[in-house]
Amino acid sequence: ATPVEVLGLDGVPEAGDPFHVLSSEKEAKNVSEKRHELNKFEQAKNVKKITLDNLYEAIQDGNIAELRIIIKADVQGSVEAIKDSLEKLSNKEVKVKVIHCATGAINENDVMLAAASDAIIMGFHVRPNTRAMQLAEKEGVDIRKYGIIYEVIDEVKSAMEGLLKPIIRE
Repeated sequence: ATPVEVLGLDGVPEAGDPFHVLSSEKEAKNVSEKRHELNKFEQAKNVKKITLDNLYEAIQDGNIAELRIIIKADVQGSVEAIKDSLEKLSNKEVKVKVIHCATGAINENDVMLAAASDAIIMGFHVRPNTRAMQLAEKEGVDIRKYGIIYEVIDEVKSAMEGLLKPIIRE
């Protein structure tokens, strides 16, 4: 529980990320490169555009059983709160899967990841930069911007309720 200062990180680490001490910088770079390659491979599996508006049609066509989301927010606490809240919305018919979450503005990498993995980008107190907006329009990626966490949860819940199969009773 002793505070330390760590230099050389490219971004904000996720809460609970493991921290490893290695004997050389070369060994650390090798481990880092392998992790980045595995993450990119996992994130770039599916190619199809989806939005909250056309989510119902995609389910009816049998193309989707999970809602993939990328979360970008201004602070790490908001990222974690939104991620936890959205993942709790999953049910046996439709699963909410957060494929990436981070702090900072929405950039081109987020749009490319969303395009490759058929995800929706949700920004909380952040906006996409100009190049990201242009790329999102070109790739057909849905970017939603919010200022209140409950709006994010309510909109995803509404979209999922439209996905549920109706219960038919005589």
